[in-house]
Amino acid sequence: MLEMQSVSLRCGARHVLHDVDLRLRPGERLGLIGPRGAGKTSLLRLAAGLARPSGGVLRNGFRHPLLMFKEPRLLLWRHALENVALPLRASGLPEPEARSVSAYWLRRVGLDAAMESPAAELPRALAQRAALARALALAPDLLMLDRPFNAMEPAARRQLADCCRQAVVRSGAALLCVSDDPDELLGLVDRCALLHRGRLRPVSLVSPFGGSMQADAQRLRELLAVAGAEP
Repeated sequence: MLEMQSVSLRCGARHVLHDVDLRLRPGERLGLIGPRGAGKTSLLRLAAGLARPSGGVLRNGFRHPLLMFKEPRLLLWRHALENVALPLRASGLPEPEARSVSAYWLRRVGLDAAMESPAAELPRALAQRAALARALALAPDLLMLDRPFNAMEPAARRQLADCCRQAVVRSGAALLCVSDDPDELLGLVDRCALLHRGRLRPVSLVSPFGGSMQADAQRLRELLAVAGAEP
């Protein structure tokens, strides 16, 4: 379980997070929304162990957490298949099996025709697909996503969000996802929270998953607009 109790974070004189309380159990999928500069990426970095809180208690009991950054962070001199296979081989998987698993996930994210393309030649949207394939291939028990589909068209966002949701549901992994697109987020998570002025608060949803989600998406858009307009 990932748990934050009254967690705060300072960057110099700036108070980035204030008294954040969060609890995420295996199999749960939480979406985070908030205006630019609200501290969403900082919260993910804390959860991933890349930063330490200035105050409060943070516990991460997941054995294999993984953070997918909003930048694809591929090895540009390697092709897509190698970018997915290399960390699998580093974890001890034999090369033939690593390549087979990599090819499977690249097909799942729609990169069938670009497996042998050098990462340097991939447009940003395709590079994000390769980065997602790499993350899913590593089978984390806590998957953290920082705007994973922001370079994609709406239809592609929904397709990849659905692929990601199916993967974590099947594996039983927990998911913590930051997104600026309520429609995408509601197709991926089972609950949402708003991060604003460094404080986190749950957002009540009518239909966290399944059925009609237009009302919830509109509510999230309105919350984002109000939060972004406040000084």
